[in-house]
Amino acid sequence: MVKYTLQEEQMLEDLRRLLKIKSVNGECGEVTAQAPLGRGVYDAIEYMLSLGRKFGFRTKNVDGYCGWIEMGEGDRMAAVVGHLDTVAADSGWNFEPFDGTISDGRLYGRGASDDKGPSLVALYAMKALADSKVPLGKRIRLILGGDEEAGGWRCMQRYKQTEELPQCAFTPDSEYPVTYAEKAILHIRIAKKLESGVMPIFLEGGNTINVVPAAAKAVVNGVEYTETGKAAHAMEPQKGVNAVLKLCEKLRGQGVTHPFLELAEMANPEGLSIAFSDQMSGELTINPSIARVSETEASLSCDLRIPVTIEKDTVLNAIEAAVRPLGFEVSVLHYLPPLFVDPRSALVTTLQKVYRECTGRDTPPAAIGGGTYARAFDNAVAFGALFEDEEVSYHKPNEFWSLDSIRKNFQIMANAIAVL
Repeated sequence: MVKYTLQEEQMLEDLRRLLKIKSVNGECGEVTAQAPLGRGVYDAIEYMLSLGRKFGFRTKNVDGYCGWIEMGEGDRMAAVVGHLDTVAADSGWNFEPFDGTISDGRLYGRGASDDKGPSLVALYAMKALADSKVPLGKRIRLILGGDEEAGGWRCMQRYKQTEELPQCAFTPDSEYPVTYAEKAILHIRIAKKLESGVMPIFLEGGNTINVVPAAAKAVVNGVEYTETGKAAHAMEPQKGVNAVLKLCEKLRGQGVTHPFLELAEMANPEGLSIAFSDQMSGELTINPSIARVSETEASLSCDLRIPVTIEKDTVLNAIEAAVRPLGFEVSVLHYLPPLFVDPRSALVTTLQKVYRECTGRDTPPAAIGGGTYARAFDNAVAFGALFEDEEVSYHKPNEFWSLDSIRKNFQIMANAIAVL
């Protein structure tokens, strides 16, 4: 392990400035030809590119969808891939979510750990390598997307239309050590038109499909019911408390009958006959995310993480068969195929060696339910930025990244970039 010099004070100031740019996916200002993902995303990309130019690196803004910062020389190019868009900052914060407050050894803000913080640390790792004059024998490119959180990845689609593809890459948008397999991601909407004879209820909960809903409310016969839960990332719904499901259970307990309440009761792997699993990536999970019920329609949007070896159509067919007797239909909103990189490959073994040398830990590579930009390129994996024993705060109120973790990540990323 080589120990590189971190300009910590300046880096934290630059990161705080980046966190002040509100780049919430789909909610960050006017969409224009120059800023197709919204002004906030455009400004975040431009801010990072301005830092890259200040450090003496080559940069390009790719039509407002993404940007890249490059150093080094040579035919071969390795990449670090991050994103500058964030999920929304809902209620429950103790700190201003777009300020970058430092308190008790933690940097708070939406995007601190997902993924503005790791992206900026990767840039500072590149700067440290440039300052050290270490011979690389390759080019290193930091690719910065602006449409990761919604799952559409228009940024990566645009990048691949005209820009050079890396020979290998990692994205610091998950956890350590290397993630060599990622479950497929399936977003669906289960909906039906309601007949005139159905008792009218009004219900809503959740706004973001890859977040466990933390609040839900309903009105039945003029009486308002509310429930609160606990937000969590949809890749690990068991770490949250689903307010929609709690509210539906409360209404059923009050004797309310409605097709949507029947649907909510079965919105789990067993109820929908989709309790699939494999040895490589574990069990299928489902997050009933966004509920909307009016007099005329009921719908439930869900985020599913499907084991690597299970086919999408197998899951869809089972869900359709389960909800058909209730009169609901299923539509696909988004699908992202699974990722698998051989854990014996040079990319995985090299990054594992860096992690082992920098931390002293010999944890084997892992499979996860999350979806990262590693799927956008061949020979790419997720690597960092959270450690195995760190609290996961992204997609939650009071998202943070500890200063100690930032320092460790800087060293790991610099060493990884140097040897890829």
